[in-house]
Amino acid sequence: MTDNEYRKMYDKDPCKAQTALFDEYLSYVYAIVYNKLRSCGSREDIEECVEDVFSAVFISYDRSTCFNGDLKGFIGTIANRTAVQMYRKLVRHSDTIYIDNENTDIADDERIDESAERRVLKTTLLKLIKSLGEPDSDIIIQKYYYNLNSGEIAQKHSMSPATVRMRCSRALKKLKELLAAEGFDIEEGNI
Repeated sequence: MTDNEYRKMYDKDPCKAQTALFDEYLSYVYAIVYNKLRSCGSREDIEECVEDVFSAVFISYDRSTCFNGDLKGFIGTIANRTAVQMYRKLVRHSDTIYIDNENTDIADDERIDESAERRVLKTTLLKLIKSLGEPDSDIIIQKYYYNLNSGEIAQKHSMSPATVRMRCSRALKKLKELLAAEGFDIEEGNI
């Protein structure tokens, strides 16, 4: 959608213009926000950030200036900046520990070696998932880290749910092989 198209639509019906802009650029904005926040944000954080992006777009759009270009760059810039702000906010608050009671004992029954092994497995697993390439790595992350179902993932990737399930199955088999090559002995179903 160009600036002129949006301006004409806005003059006729502002609500309809905003809905059209939202519908056209939702997946674009979601992709930008998701790529910035997927390592630290929950699904709700990502959706909240997308909402903030469109609020900022509607508030900061200046109808008095005129250019004939596409709005994609304008919206992309706002999406990127808003996602970076949300990322900083989430990361800043993620390491905060609240202790309600001074008498709270920290449990020390967890074995350090087991914790270290889990941390190494987690790091290796994320590295191997990224090595699968797009869209397989994205499908695995959305399914197992964000608990999205095949239908939701299919909508985001313009695929059918059956295709998502097939790609996920193949990616899991490949991931199991990669883990075995790295020296991890993972039983079926525990990936």
